Amino acid sequence: MNVSVGIKSLISSFIYTLGFVSRRIRNSHDNSLVLMYHRIIPKNDPWESVIQDGMYVEPKTFEIHIRFLRRYFTIIPFFEFMVKIENQMGRSNEKPICILTFDDGWYDFYKDVFPILKIYEVPATVFLPTDFIGTKKWFWTDRLTHLFFQRDHSPHSVRIHEPSSLLLVNHLEALKGSFESKIERAIEMLKGVRHDEIEHILSELSIRWNLNTELPERAFLSWDEVREMKKSGLITFGSHTASHRIFTTLTEEEIYDELRRSKAKLVSEDAIDPVCVPFCYPNGNYNEKIAGMVKEAGYHLAVTTENGWNNSKIDPFRLRRIGIHQDMTSSKAMFGCRVTGII
Repeated sequence: MNVSVGIKSLISSFIYTLGFVSRRIRNSHDNSLVLMYHRIIPKNDPWESVIQDGMYVEPKTFEIHIRFLRRYFTIIPFFEFMVKIENQMGRSNEKPICILTFDDGWYDFYKDVFPILKIYEVPATVFLPTDFIGTKKWFWTDRLTHLFFQRDHSPHSVRIHEPSSLLLVNHLEALKGSFESKIERAIEMLKGVRHDEIEHILSELSIRWNLNTELPERAFLSWDEVREMKKSGLITFGSHTASHRIFTTLTEEEIYDELRRSKAKLVSEDAIDPVCVPFCYPNGNYNEKIAGMVKEAGYHLAVTTENGWNNSKIDPFRLRRIGIHQDMTSSKAMFGCRVTGII
């Protein structure tokens, strides 16, 4: 645990002991909380050393979160939430609403999250990038991370000293600092770039470093696993587009194609109930036009990465979420302070 996290842990424990967290939750009974998770990875998992800190939580930590949420919140699925939005979420003095969401449809959701949710009988929604489900493909962000990790640790990596014809490749090769800081900056550099250009950059790095961008194991859920979890009655699914490309880098025609293809695949695989089809903007990037296109495509609500709770006046296609990750929520007190916005 680094120094800043250690200090926040001590402060959180003090605040929690004084009852500030429970009081703030009680005072928020008319609002709703949507939590954003990505991966659930056990401690000492090989991927723990290369995944971004904000992208995972350990299973034991997740159980701490579930026990906390069951005590202070009413955890509901999105189709119930949609009804409450339509009724302007009037809840008198009941517990505030909480919805659990998981982006990307990682295989570790089935392996490490679904069993916990069954034990506690807690519902959740998983947003699926349909082109990746049932395949061995990986996101470009993970392939980029894998390339950097191999370059720094593999005896087979090489360095070409002549500049590349691609300016971004030169910038990526010039990054300095810790592995974590290089990955953070590299991903941010490429997020606003079109997908075809990113693929060109990854190919160039692979050649220049004499490394393979492909990863051997499966990353995402299979459609059989999706259907099995849907049948449990606890897990619902929504769209995270087809290709997971960031919408603000696409043309309107490409956005409509993503929305149409993703929804059609979810229906054909019997992954969704057409009565309530939620949507999740990749990387949280959207604008007023894009939100309108999502609504026109027949989706019923959409979640962003904008931080905060939701009140009765919230636009259902701009729902706020609070991102949850291991280093800032590893204890009950830290998690409580995180979801209430105290720290």
